[in-house]
Amino acid sequence: MNRINRFYIIVLITLITIYLVILAGGIVRSTGSGMGCPDWPKCFGSYMPPTEESQLPADYKEKYAVQGHPAEFNVYKTWTEYGNRLIGAVGGIIVFLQCLYAIRFIKTNPKFFWLSLLLVFLMGFQGVLGAKLVFSFLKPIMITLHMAVALLILGVLIYLFIEVHKAKLALEGIQEGFEQDAVSKKYAWVIWVFILMTALQIFLGTEVREEIDIISFTLSYEHRESWIDGIGSIFIIHRSYSILLTLATLYFTYVLYQNRDTYAKAYKHALAITYIIGVEILAGIILAYFALPAWAQPVHLLLATILLGAQIAFVFRFMVGQNRRSV
Repeated sequence: MNRINRFYIIVLITLITIYLVILAGGIVRSTGSGMGCPDWPKCFGSYMPPTEESQLPADYKEKYAVQGHPAEFNVYKTWTEYGNRLIGAVGGIIVFLQCLYAIRFIKTNPKFFWLSLLLVFLMGFQGVLGAKLVFSFLKPIMITLHMAVALLILGVLIYLFIEVHKAKLALEGIQEGFEQDAVSKKYAWVIWVFILMTALQIFLGTEVREEIDIISFTLSYEHRESWIDGIGSIFIIHRSYSILLTLATLYFTYVLYQNRDTYAKAYKHALAITYIIGVEILAGIILAYFALPAWAQPVHLLLATILLGAQIAFVFRFMVGQNRRSV
């Protein structure tokens, strides 16, 4: 196996790992486990969390208090948060190893190395934000910033993946066919608008999640059936905006459908994006009408990031760095 093919597999593994990190973060949010470990990088002062309250000092609530909030031990929430940190650490290690491997491309494909190095710094920054998020007792602005950096990491990684894919195809002698898949420049602004709309929708979802966190905490995580009613206008905006995003995507897919003979691969990619939105809406309906089941919340977030990733991939696959056709 040549270096490009090997690096392609490495970047693919990294991409899958980052999605697992996002899923783990979603599980932490949906189960209210964000403060399951009130300190960082340790958890209740240890690198191996306790499994029962008797293993903690008698004054642990005051000792590990954050922002005036006494620490609370719940074995399930503690180990959920600890698992999230472990997955994040594995993600950071994989990103670092990817960068080490990319050193061999400094002369032949320098973009591979510099993008990999950027990812190392972004993952490090994300780790710092994770610590500050805990120390702030899950301050909303820190949650939003944490999500923004995660999406930035995802975007850079997808760009790297597409670039490595191009190099892989070039070695296989089919780069020309890859370039001919490019769509007309007139579609470029449309997909960028979709990306911005999806990113905004994710942040609106984050705001909804923050409202749910407040309500659930106030109700001691009981009476789930009443949480939606207490959210207010931000939920209405989030739900209505999803309809707008869906209609816009359907129209874009329809336009490519009309030109499917010319843009066959682009149309199939757009169709896949439409399917993702359909499943995402189904997850949203389950959340809204079935009392916010915990399992559906991380799935909803994961689908949203997969949707954004598919849109970013469309740009770099069919629009950026290629000779666009004028049709």
